[in-house]
Amino acid sequence: MSGTKQPLELAICMGSSCFSRGNKRNIKLIKEYIERHGLCGKVVMKGHLCEGLCKDGPNLTVDGQVFNCVDSATILALLDQHLKIQE
Repeated sequence: MSGTKQPLELAICMGSSCFSRGNKRNIKLIKEYIERHGLCGKVVMKGHLCEGLCKDGPNLTVDGQVFNCVDSATILALLDQHLKIQE
């Protein structure tokens, strides 16, 4: 099967609650992961404003699916899982 796969889309909540609860650190982790694994063309990161899920933050959306209470271990597991699916 040939064809170009769509990059994995990561949308990171940049609202003040999520950002201070861990998404500032999570952005750094994601960038390091992408660089370390040579995935610049396979992952697209974008930020978005608060979606009203503050009590469940920090929040991250992966290809349209929202994940709550995302910490560093969760980030790495999500990236491993979703990028292996794409390969």
